[in-house]
Formats: sequence, structure tokens, C-alpha cells
Amino acid sequence: MGFNKRFITKESILSTYRNSGLEGIKSMLRCTDAIILGDDFSSEVIDMYHEVGESCDLVSLWRSIEKTITNELPS
Repeated sequence: MGFNKRFITKESILSTYRNSGLEGIKSMLRCTDAIILGDDFSSEVIDMYHEVGESCDLVSLWRSIEKTITNELPS
């Protein structure tokens, strides 16, 4: 068995979102044993992701995560 860790940065989040959308972000975050954060933006997204796990209103929180990501994308 392996240990799956991810080094998450703003760039990796935005790139994954551009290529795979919100489903890509969900997959990136769910398939890890450890997350290493590279900046404040990724920390904010991960904090929101952890709220998703504790909330009954999953759709609203995923929308919040998506809005946070799309606000950072260049126009």
C-alpha cells in the first residue's frame, strides 16, 4: 500500500478546475491521505472542504468552494 499525499497550491486548484471543473476538485481532495498546503488560498479552499464533511447542506458549501475558485480565475 502507498501513502497518497498532495501538495495543494492556488495554481494546482485553478488548473484542476479549468481542466475538470468542480468534479476534478472533489476528486483531487478526496483521494488523499495527507494534504500539504502551499498558500493562503489553498488553505481557504481546504478549510471550506472540511466544512463540507461536517455539513448537511453539501450543495451550498460546494457552491461556495466553486465561487471562491472562479473568483480567482482570470477573466
